[in-house]
Amino acid sequence: MGHVLLALTAIAVITQCVTSASYENGCVYCKGKHCQYKASVMAGDCTALGSYNDTLLETGWGILDISAGYGKVKFTDQELMYGTGFMEGVLTAKRIYEHYQNAKDYFLSKKSGAYITKLQTFLSDQDVWLRQMVENNQADPVWRHVGLVIDQYDGLIDGYKSVAPDNQQLEVFAFQVLNGAGDLIDLQHALDPKSIPDWKKMSHKEAKLYIQRHGFCSALIKVLGAYENVFMSHSSWFMYQFTMRIFKHWDINVQDSATAARQISFSSYPGFLESLDDFYLLGSKMVLLQTTNNVFNASLYQTVQPKSLLAWQRVRVASMMAHTGREWADIFSKYNSGTYNNQYMIVDLKQIELGKTINDNALWVVEQIPTRVTSGDQTPILRTGYWPSYNVPFYEDIYNMSGYPDFVAQHGTDNSYQLAPRAKIFRRDEGKVLDLQSMKHIMRYNDYQHDSYSEGDACNAICCRGDLKNESSSASGCYDTKVSDYHMAQNFVADIVNGPTLGTGLPPFQWTNQFKDSHVGLPLVYSFDFLRTSPRWRAPFV
Repeated sequence: MGHVLLALTAIAVITQCVTSASYENGCVYCKGKHCQYKASVMAGDCTALGSYNDTLLETGWGILDISAGYGKVKFTDQELMYGTGFMEGVLTAKRIYEHYQNAKDYFLSKKSGAYITKLQTFLSDQDVWLRQMVENNQADPVWRHVGLVIDQYDGLIDGYKSVAPDNQQLEVFAFQVLNGAGDLIDLQHALDPKSIPDWKKMSHKEAKLYIQRHGFCSALIKVLGAYENVFMSHSSWFMYQFTMRIFKHWDINVQDSATAARQISFSSYPGFLESLDDFYLLGSKMVLLQTTNNVFNASLYQTVQPKSLLAWQRVRVASMMAHTGREWADIFSKYNSGTYNNQYMIVDLKQIELGKTINDNALWVVEQIPTRVTSGDQTPILRTGYWPSYNVPFYEDIYNMSGYPDFVAQHGTDNSYQLAPRAKIFRRDEGKVLDLQSMKHIMRYNDYQHDSYSEGDACNAICCRGDLKNESSSASGCYDTKVSDYHMAQNFVADIVNGPTLGTGLPPFQWTNQFKDSHVGLPLVYSFDFLRTSPRWRAPFV
């Protein structure tokens, strides 16, 4: 996408129009890994320029914009990445601290000291190995880009530490937990085998509840009948205490010849350098979505070891380097950690000609488990009208190796690829998607009180409401939706909403004494509307 250069005077007008006390912007000046932040300064010699509009309580989202490398002064790629991270650490420090309190409550508070020590050792060993590999393999573009991501990570930590009060200083381990949140879902089973449920001893009700609480996300890619448009959407499922949301727009002018995407817009969280959901709009004119699969075959976790790249790191590197879905799959599959085992969907908008044709390689689907990554071009299925994703593996080898056949045989077809509740609802209703509004509707859909496919269960829906379940309710379920289309995605535009769905006449979720989960800094009641987000700047200073 071509850049629209903005004069400094225009930037000044923009900043004057924002009067909210929650808004901050400024510049970071870096030399090597030494940076200085100056608030409310917009100058052409900045390493990175940033703004953060913290409207979480007003709209459900904070919006972070960072641009680096477009000024009069030239910086190394390492300085640009480090400066970008430093800027984010400074601007979002308050929210990073709050979000870590909530994440710590979920991931660590109920864990033994022995497990936490094992986790710290694993993450430390992985970090040491990774940095040594970066240092020893600078001729390899993959490892150069791993190094750039780690430069940004180091900057994030140092930026945070430069402004956080003494009583809110966080150790490096906190940032490992935040960025590795998805990986921790599987790491806990690899490091603590006793945490793995015994599926064969579970009742049908127990298995169903576990699947619903560990079914992370719904996704849908919808093609209109005459190829007039393509819609892409993602709804996250997890604990409601993770609803401290930031939508991030980065534009980092890295000069490495192997870099494909310098601009990236994505849904995220404080302290995260990845989406986690995942929902990415990439400068390579690709869109990345993801949903998480379960691993029922516990023996696979025995292969997990620290000399590997965590999923969040591989996603970032593949998204920076790949020009195509095939390239994304190839890069992502390197040094598989076997953690955060997901289905990834890469939509290549360059292969779509609206009203004419959808070329091969428009949709690549990638699935990971420990020891294996399987991928392929699934454009033929997309041409039939839609691709759904709902936490069950598509590829037969992944499905079988993960242990799904035995699990389905014992606990029923609701856990199968063809007959999962969301599979049935998507199959029935995808034809009703005609425009952006109807795409939003299906991705927020929950009519469990009347829909026969829901069978009276508030989580047998596209957008689960775990807090409304008649038994074993919890503050968990589907808590956001992001939607874009062919035109919007190429301009890094998305319509986004935070909070559990209101479905068909459902009450808004609110934090009450019924739910004991830590929810520091979060809205009390969630009744937000969709809002549209796009980058504040495009090559913002000269």
